[in-house]
Amino acid sequence: MKPPIPHLILLYATFTQSLKVVTKRGSADGCTDWSIDIKKYQVLVGEPVRIKCALFYGYIRANYSLAQSAGLSLMWYKSSGPGDFEEPIAFDGSRMSKEEDSIWFRPTLLQDSGLYACVIRNSTYCMKVSISLTVGENDTGLCYNSKMKYFDKAELSKSKEISCRDIEDFLLPAREPEILWYKECRTKAWRPSIVFKRDTLLIREVREDDIGNYTCELKYGGFVVRRTTELTVTVYFSKSASKGKRERKQY
Repeated sequence: MKPPIPHLILLYATFTQSLKVVTKRGSADGCTDWSIDIKKYQVLVGEPVRIKCALFYGYIRANYSLAQSAGLSLMWYKSSGPGDFEEPIAFDGSRMSKEEDSIWFRPTLLQDSGLYACVIRNSTYCMKVSISLTVGENDTGLCYNSKMKYFDKAELSKSKEISCRDIEDFLLPAREPEILWYKECRTKAWRPSIVFKRDTLLIREVREDDIGNYTCELKYGGFVVRRTTELTVTVYFSKSASKGKRERKQY
């Protein structure tokens, strides 16, 4: 049963009032184009990934359900890069599927790299933003791609937490994630002062030999998700005790 017309008008009014007051970046064919979103997705080939329509996460104060109730449709397009022709995406419902405000890849392939534009529109309203996805392979002999890893810093003798980043979409509610940690892609006998808490590795007292690449591994269904962080260590020492100045050396 369709809701009465006044109810639809109220929903649409609520939706349009929820739009942020911002400066438009561009407009084509009557559609406000926000170009490429600042968040970029980078994953290893074979991993799953969820690409969220960024319009609902920073451009408008409305969620997917409200937009749908107001009579707006969400459509997805793909292009190889800025300025290239955008083609509508034909979802196969298995490896690549549209689920509410997102696209799920289970798993990703190298040819999935590109720009994914999400568009919400009806006969009188249209807004669009593109999201970048890069799918890469591991460096030879390694468990990560050096262009896709994160970077973090620690101070000698201080404590440091290294997070397994961007895994929220793969965590199950009310269940502790089973995460394995590696250093330089190898299993390691961790010393007692290194402990693991949910999705973080905690170094209680950083040493110089803690420098290196830390990889966390999480299983999601039949897939494996990995995130790598390169840790550098900074050593502070006093150059002049009388002047109280400190210098630093980074490894």
